[in-house]
Parts: sequence; structure tokens; C-alpha cells
Amino acid sequence: MASHDTGTVAPAGAEVVQATGDIARRLSWPAPSEQQPAIPEHLLERFLTAVEQIPAEGGGGVEGILAQLLSAETVDDLNAPWETTNGRSLAGRTLVIRDIIRRPSSFAEGPQLFLVVQSADRKTGEELTWTTSALAVILQLAVAYVMGMFPLQAEVVVAERPTERGFYPYHLRVLAAGNSQRSDG
Repeated sequence: MASHDTGTVAPAGAEVVQATGDIARRLSWPAPSEQQPAIPEHLLERFLTAVEQIPAEGGGGVEGILAQLLSAETVDDLNAPWETTNGRSLAGRTLVIRDIIRRPSSFAEGPQLFLVVQSADRKTGEELTWTTSALAVILQLAVAYVMGMFPLQAEVVVAERPTERGFYPYHLRVLAAGNSQRSDG
């Protein structure tokens, strides 16, 4: 692993590019700390390889914002580009996840990226854009993306008890992928 003066650690052969925020094959990982445990290099490399295949949003999100605003039909639609929610707030809802885009994150703890997720509530059809920096959810979505499993139907499941730091982790319970469905879903 190569260290950089930014306090981040990148896998061998990767580099951190701060100026552009480009994380394609330059993803970094924070140095181990009390908040961020060490991840074995072979697992970190596999994680980064999967995540790097998710398209990075170009242009700082301008194209997506313009497209949303140009298709606005209501007052709420005019505010939508700036009103995303996080995945945890969708607990118990079953979502149809259609697309994901990765964005660089300046959050010091965690994978130095987050995903913007385009989905809809399976019951109501409500369009939902949400973000996640949850490691497990990022990896679940990355693997599904790489395997061509979208659209993905999943329920957001939040832990019943908090971690020692008071954090409630969450994951996706995948119910169906593409045309396949879980036998108990």
C-alpha cells in the first residue's frame, strides 16, 4: 500500500488525485483509526476494483441537475436536485434501484466516495434519489452493478441496536435482481 501526505492509504499502483476529485483507479482509503478499522489489502483491492466500475459523475453533477430541472412539473420538482436523502431514512421500504453513480467524498472516515442512487418505491412508484456512504451498501450495489443485475429490488434494513458509537448501520435485503427473485422474497 502506498501512503500519501493526505493521511490516506491507496492500494499498490493507485494514487490519490486531490485536485480533480477523480477516483477512477485512484480511490483512496483512510489510514486505520479508532473509527476506521484496517481492511486487509486483498479485500480492499477487490472492493476498489468493483467500485471503480461504477460510473463517476462528470461535470460536478451539472448534467443531472439540468435534466431534472428541465423536466420539472411541480414546485417540488424544482427543488428535487438538491433534496436527496440517505439510505438509512428509507428503512422498511422496498425500492427498485435503477442506477448508481459514484461521487468523491471529503468525509475523513470511510471509503472517500459515496453513491447517488436512482430508485423508486416499489409500492407507490415515488421516484427517490438517495445517497449512501455505507460500506456494505456500496459493495452490495457495486457487485450487483458489475454483474448486470439492475434493476435491483431491495429493502433497506437498519440494525435494531446501535454500535458502540451510537451509529445504526444498515444494509440492503436484495429481493430480486433483473428478472430473478429470491425464493423467500
